[in-house]
Amino acid sequence: MKRLFTTLLLVVTFTLSAQKTAYNDFYKDHKEDSQFSMSVPVSLANFLSDEDTEEIDVLLKKAEHCKITVFNNEGNSIEKSFRKFARRNDLTTLVKVKDGKDKAAIYFKEKGDLIKEIIIKANSDEDKLVMVGLKVTLTKDELADIVSSLKDKEASR
Repeated sequence: MKRLFTTLLLVVTFTLSAQKTAYNDFYKDHKEDSQFSMSVPVSLANFLSDEDTEEIDVLLKKAEHCKITVFNNEGNSIEKSFRKFARRNDLTTLVKVKDGKDKAAIYFKEKGDLIKEIIIKANSDEDKLVMVGLKVTLTKDELADIVSSLKDKEASR
């Protein structure tokens, strides 16, 4: 009986922790266009102990999962597909930055009053697109504090 109970408990635990994210759905749909993909345990974030990464450390401590992918983006096909995907999945744009050919954007997905996912998209080469998906649990105030701290640091430079 204990063995059965333990097995059921493990199955339920794995099922709950394997919740889908929008980014994983996007990745699965475009897996053939990825040149590199890696899931990174957020516990590795402890190695980012540089004083310039304090805000990122706060964000990563709130993260449950991180996936980094480099896509082949010939003809901006992945970028165009992601824009459609973002609209269909109600992703909110936090910030977009463009400097010459370099572009970056940060999106987030809400569930109730919490932010459950952050997706970072960057490219400086029209043929490559780097994306990072973070599964997080943040309040809007926590995210606003992180963004505000980053802006304050940038302004003081």
